[in-house]
Amino acid sequence: MTPLLPISRYALILVPAIASMYLEKYSAYGTYVFFILLLVWMAELRRITRLKSAWMLLLEIGFGAWLSSQYHGILFMLFYSTLLSYVHNVNKHLCYYFIAIQLLLLNLSLHGQPASYYVMANLIFIAQSMLLLHMRQIEQNREEVELLYDQLRRQHYELDEARLQLMDYAKQVENITQTDERNRISRDIHDDLGHKLIRLKMMMEASLRILPTQQSKGMEMLTSVKDQLTESMEMLRTTVRRLKPDEDSLQTYSLDRLIEDLTKENGIAIEVQITGMPYVLYPSLAFILYRNAQEAITNAIRHGSASKVDIQLSYDPKQITMCVSNNGHLPAASSAKGIGMKGMEERSKLIGGQLFVTLQDYYSVTTVLPTYR
Repeated sequence: MTPLLPISRYALILVPAIASMYLEKYSAYGTYVFFILLLVWMAELRRITRLKSAWMLLLEIGFGAWLSSQYHGILFMLFYSTLLSYVHNVNKHLCYYFIAIQLLLLNLSLHGQPASYYVMANLIFIAQSMLLLHMRQIEQNREEVELLYDQLRRQHYELDEARLQLMDYAKQVENITQTDERNRISRDIHDDLGHKLIRLKMMMEASLRILPTQQSKGMEMLTSVKDQLTESMEMLRTTVRRLKPDEDSLQTYSLDRLIEDLTKENGIAIEVQITGMPYVLYPSLAFILYRNAQEAITNAIRHGSASKVDIQLSYDPKQITMCVSNNGHLPAASSAKGIGMKGMEERSKLIGGQLFVTLQDYYSVTTVLPTYR
């Protein structure tokens, strides 16, 4: 109950009670005042103890109707005071029953009063009932919206936490994969090349010992050492080549390769500007930038008939920004986000990034990705 509601409730009891003393002549004013104070006490008792009992509410409604029928004046306004006390608290279906009971008792209590009283009292009661019910519905809608907002905010936090865990898991998988590969290469070098070099060292020492007395045998052993050293060098080259991926793997999601291919196929001029200090990106970031650039350039050629595309890459400590703009025709605002654009946006949001589309002098698509360095 808002702070103004109790004041309005008691005002609707005391003001008509005092006004009726001037409008009507009563034989016993003390008794009249006692009954009014008794009604105030009932209202205060329901407010302080927060009694939700339907019997207490019916008792107040009945007592107010009795006062209105016995003392007349403008005591029919007591119904409005009671109406304020339960519309926001009582079950919605019960609320309609209580309103109907009050409306019936209101008309019964006005028996013998002028017709204008009937019309005025009923219109005010119906208008107040509709207003209070509407306010109750607004309050319920507000609470539902707040609950939905809290749920969405909680899901947003959970999604952010899941995304961070996914990024951390991807880093751990990458580190574990690199560690496993290093361990495997270390074992290969230790088990194959290491043992072979130890054996060659022992053969070299043995040949040096027998060379003064058995030159032919010593030279034969040195020749064998030379041949095995050649094999060891080849083994070392093979191991080093396995450490470095082939050029096709390195350039699978390379922007340079993308620009070269699109320029060759479509004859479009593509310029790249880089700001900041470039650093190595995680494969997932390189993939998203590659796909978003590919989609943006393809759209510029296919839908905008562009002849020039500018790509701006900005390396910041915590994020990387790629802006792809072209000099083609500007699309309509309604067609700015097709399937391709939605895919770009979904890829960016998957790792906590953002996608911005600008339709001003030039059509540009900006991808902002966190680097988590």
